[in-house]
Amino acid sequence: MTREEYLAALKRALGSLKETEITEICSDFEEHFSIGLSQGKTEHEISAELGDPRIVADTYLNDNTEQASGYRPTAQNTAAITQTVAPNQVPEKDLTGPRLFVILFNLFIMIWVAISIYATIVSLWAATAGILVASGAVLTTIPILPSGAVLGVILAGIGLFFLAVCIGILCFFLTKLSIIVTREYVKWNKKVYNEGF
Repeated sequence: MTREEYLAALKRALGSLKETEITEICSDFEEHFSIGLSQGKTEHEISAELGDPRIVADTYLNDNTEQASGYRPTAQNTAAITQTVAPNQVPEKDLTGPRLFVILFNLFIMIWVAISIYATIVSLWAATAGILVASGAVLTTIPILPSGAVLGVILAGIGLFFLAVCIGILCFFLTKLSIIVTREYVKWNKKVYNEGF
């Protein structure tokens, strides 16, 4: 219901009161509409918050105005009614932009970055395993080699083994770091998605 429709229905329902009382009551409700509109509400939302004008009028019509509703046109009553009808609420934050950013950024950029990083880590682990197998293969050739080449093959096998160990240690810390960074990135995504920037 619009402001005019609401006030007209309220005036009709208050018809048995004095004209001055009807004017005072209606001016208070006009003030509620003005405050609600300044807070970005529509006239329909404000009239829904105020309630059915017939029920509101019934509270004023019981016996007399002061006994039925405690209505006295004072600054305190007007302020209390205003706070009840149009409470100071922080408007809900529009999260469309941050949510769209998170979805598109992850879809077009971060998925590919994550695939590249994790593929690199997997390939480093595979290289570690390959070098370890190669060192074992080199050392197994010792019995069939001539005696002059044995020392070089042993050193090559040991060198490959320690290279595999060093790359394995590096891979372990890279894997651990990537898990920590991924966990923090997911937390950041949830925060931006739910709360915005």
